[in-house]
Amino acid sequence: MVDSVLYDLGKALATLAADKLLVGVREEGEKLRWKLIKIKSGLADAEKRELMMEENVKSWLDLLKDVVYDIEDVLDDWTMEVKLANKGKPKDDDIDQNEIAAGSDQKENKVCFSSCIPTPCSCFKPIKTVKSRHDIARRIEAINVRLDEINKLKNDYKLQSLIPRVLTTSFGEVKQLDAQTIMKQKVKALLRPAQGTDGGSKIQIILLVGMGGIGKTTIAKIVYNDADVKSHFNKLMWVCVSDSFNKMLVSKQILNSLRGNKSSDPEVLQQVLGEIHKFIEGKRFLLVLDDVWTENYGDWNGIMSSLSSCLPGSRVLVTTRNHRVARAMKTNVTVHVNELPEEECLSLFQHFAFSGRGESERHNLENIAQEMAKKCRGLALAAETLGRAMAFKATKREWEGVLKSNLWNFEDKEAGLLPALSLSYIDLSSPIKRCFAACSIFQKDQIMLKNDLIWLWMGLGLLGSETGQMEFVGEDYFNILVARSLFKETVEGDIYGVKMHDIIHDFAQFLMKNEALLFSGDGEAVNELIRLDKGSTKIRHLTMISRRSQLLTLGIDHDLKRLRMLGIEAPNCELSDVEGVLAKLSCVRVLRINRSWMRSVVPSGSIGKLTHLRYIDFSDCHNLKELPESICDLFCLQTLNIDGCSDLEKLPKGMGKLVNLRHLYNWNSAAQLPKGMERYLSSLQTLSRLDVGESQLDINHELLGLGDLQNLNSLQGMFCLRGIKGGMVEVEEAEKAALQSKKGISSLSLVFDRVDDDGVYSDDEGVMNRMIHRLKVLEALKPHKDLERLYIEGYNGQSYARWISGDWLSNVKQITLVFADPASCLP
Repeated sequence: MVDSVLYDLGKALATLAADKLLVGVREEGEKLRWKLIKIKSGLADAEKRELMMEENVKSWLDLLKDVVYDIEDVLDDWTMEVKLANKGKPKDDDIDQNEIAAGSDQKENKVCFSSCIPTPCSCFKPIKTVKSRHDIARRIEAINVRLDEINKLKNDYKLQSLIPRVLTTSFGEVKQLDAQTIMKQKVKALLRPAQGTDGGSKIQIILLVGMGGIGKTTIAKIVYNDADVKSHFNKLMWVCVSDSFNKMLVSKQILNSLRGNKSSDPEVLQQVLGEIHKFIEGKRFLLVLDDVWTENYGDWNGIMSSLSSCLPGSRVLVTTRNHRVARAMKTNVTVHVNELPEEECLSLFQHFAFSGRGESERHNLENIAQEMAKKCRGLALAAETLGRAMAFKATKREWEGVLKSNLWNFEDKEAGLLPALSLSYIDLSSPIKRCFAACSIFQKDQIMLKNDLIWLWMGLGLLGSETGQMEFVGEDYFNILVARSLFKETVEGDIYGVKMHDIIHDFAQFLMKNEALLFSGDGEAVNELIRLDKGSTKIRHLTMISRRSQLLTLGIDHDLKRLRMLGIEAPNCELSDVEGVLAKLSCVRVLRINRSWMRSVVPSGSIGKLTHLRYIDFSDCHNLKELPESICDLFCLQTLNIDGCSDLEKLPKGMGKLVNLRHLYNWNSAAQLPKGMERYLSSLQTLSRLDVGESQLDINHELLGLGDLQNLNSLQGMFCLRGIKGGMVEVEEAEKAALQSKKGISSLSLVFDRVDDDGVYSDDEGVMNRMIHRLKVLEALKPHKDLERLYIEGYNGQSYARWISGDWLSNVKQITLVFADPASCLP
């Protein structure tokens, strides 16, 4: 998980070293960049050997990770100053040099920004610039000394570029379980369908999909070696494809399976495919493609064409961890391989662990075996690997020692004991590895929402530095983790998200054991607080689900200055407790304070000093009344989540200073937004909700209104307008909002104010005018034609807008109408 960090740092340092202004930094920065490049060559080997429990390699990686975090801090300090200098000052033609109007020409309603937004002069006075350069150079010089030692150890440990993958074959010991027998019968039925149910296809492709180590290859072997299967097919072929797809190599393996490895191989791909076509002609075959990763249909084109000379009824059985392989293979026949039942997991574990033991010894170890099998959570490979390892543990005392230790610490076990999960993990790219490991901060069985994960990864700097692409990169990483079964999709009520299997969560915690701590406030976790004493500086991610006294202890007794992520869920804590904790932070990028009952979750004096903050999550702080104005000094802030802050009345006036803000998630919060922020938040992609009813009564023009949406054309995802009325003014505002130009909005909710417009329309003619005006408002709120979901509540206009009933919404999947006036003509 260090590789991607080094890649990003190498690019950043190259820019740093090339900058002619950075005379004091250039030499040390260049040294650092080249040392990182040298170290990078052994990272893949180190990460694999770490999973094989090589203590010296684990220690080496810990040293390297610690240095990399320090390098990131150095670069972040510098680049933030540069950003403030280059981008902090608004353009002369945009605003007055001394103040920004909050939307009114009245002087008293203007919000002063000049004292808050740093200018090049205020940020880089000569003395401070020299001091900053000297500090950067000094810190990099110290890091270079540490890297020299790390590079020496790399050579001592003989870290290589790559370790070859272990290939599978159709042979090998197989312990067949009841669940696998049922799965075998299911697959056999697909291999030999009833007459006339083939759909006229010569070749049918069947996918076995599941997480690594769950038993897909085992089931494929059982089916492949079944006597009925062998008699049904003229030719059987087994090919281990693996992650590094090579069309020539796969084709040669197929050819060698057909002819029994008797002849020399052709060296031209077309010749190999021609030979396959010839050998397979007039035969019914079964081809097993084990461990397929490629998602590119073009990789299979030629191979599948070469097999087309076969007899009808031929089958290709594919095992994969990646659901998206189905699209590449052009098949809709998918068999999902699930976890083993508990009793069968125990049976598999005992099959290997009890091998060669007498009846008395088995009986003596039976209870421990049951507990160990539970730790495998139904994963076949976990049960087999752990069972094989325990076969070498001779005494009951040794077994008890393993049982009492953390399953994923593995300090005392032979190489190869990390089962299932290491297979799925090792094959991920380094950036995705970091994103997966970061999920260790969540509780077990917790639903994780896609956007929350992407915002977290962004805040931690795991999605690269290309600001326009971060969300797309994050979504791709999320989908890969789902496709490879490390995330499991789940729906609970109206909440859609993902969970991690308990054993996968344990694995993520194992990967981050020296960097992340999830503190739940129980007795065992209290003991873990000793890891945060002043001599331990490696903890970078801390989540606390705690009572007030424990949070108070954390603020007083422990060194938190290197934390990157702090999460607090402490309903009964006091503001002073949080003050004590925040005062000790200096590098934090992500701050999550959830489900607190404090009226103010952050002290005004502390929050503005956390200049590295990218992501703030105050969700479900129901009693929160206000946010401090100093929050608007957080120049780097990308995401602010206030969902569920039901008592929050308004956001600070200086929100427009947050020029890097991309996501303001306020779906279940009625907080009013300040006018003027729309002029400077050009990067804003998420604005979940805008309550326009209050803005209609805003005589001082201090609140963001419907017409102010005009310039927010980057909005995406869900968007809700609440409190819509039906006056002439609102018709004009709705037209100015220009929803039609906001093509990123996929789900639009329009909630009309059902009150009779404050009694303005009292007679029949007035009521009719109101209905006409509401129709005009709805017509003006015409969304982009790519809208997928539309929700309208409380509408009682003369009729529905033409864009609803016409062909405009050609891509819409769902339209919901709630509390619609019966007099309105339904579309």
